[in-house]
Amino acid sequence: MNMFYELETGMWNAAKAGNSEGFSELVSPGAVMVCGGYRCSGAEYSELIKDFGISGFEITDFEVTAENDGLASVHYIVRTCADKPENADLAGVFHVASVWKKADGKWQLVFNMDSRIWES
Repeated sequence: MNMFYELETGMWNAAKAGNSEGFSELVSPGAVMVCGGYRCSGAEYSELIKDFGISGFEITDFEVTAENDGLASVHYIVRTCADKPENADLAGVFHVASVWKKADGKWQLVFNMDSRIWES
């Protein structure tokens, strides 16, 4: 499996578990996060993860769109589930674009943006 797929899956698993610490290990504190039309830093988003509220996810159509020794961008589609009515806006199908940067031998997310795919 692709290393960046594993990194993205780790980030989603941390979000699903409400694991802010695990999420913070993968996401740079200064990352630009644009999700659901809301922009915040990686540190701010890590705090939101504590109450993220998804119950499942599936990643498909994963592609690495650019990569060199220290930077990679990826795109994929994610389908998320949310069991609680108050988290219904987190459920759906989304295009996701991420940028990963390698610093001190460790890959961290530095940019993430999603766009809902409206299904009919």
